[in-house]
Amino acid sequence: MVPGDLIRIAHIEQAVFTDPWPDDEFEDHMNDFEGGALVVEGEGEMVGYTCYQIEDHKLHLTNLAVDESCRRKSVAKQVLAHILDLARDRDCELVFLEVRVSNEAARCFYEASGFRIVDRIRRYYETPVEDALVMTRWVSQASSSR
Repeated sequence: MVPGDLIRIAHIEQAVFTDPWPDDEFEDHMNDFEGGALVVEGEGEMVGYTCYQIEDHKLHLTNLAVDESCRRKSVAKQVLAHILDLARDRDCELVFLEVRVSNEAARCFYEASGFRIVDRIRRYYETPVEDALVMTRWVSQASSSR
């Protein structure tokens, strides 16, 4: 991810999330030595992105979005496989994320990918106010996509 990607990212972010990240959140991830931000391209166009942070042998998947026109085409699955490989390469033991309680599609996707619900954070999201489910997956469960 580079600063020139932010216009397209903002478009996807606003279409996908009710509380889209501001540009400075993405800029922070682009400049984070202990994390990163990646884009996914298909046919010469950005179709998705992901952001993460690494601390204490844990990878926090902070954002993953795919353009609506590219859903159900295994894009998110490929991105997640890359994140799991990255976690393994960086000696992480665990990958975790937060997801809205109401986001059944995302919950099902992550559960099908080996994540399990381990906690609930009250009022985590602001627009609208909603609880988050914390989901985790041990990196040792991941099979390399390479």
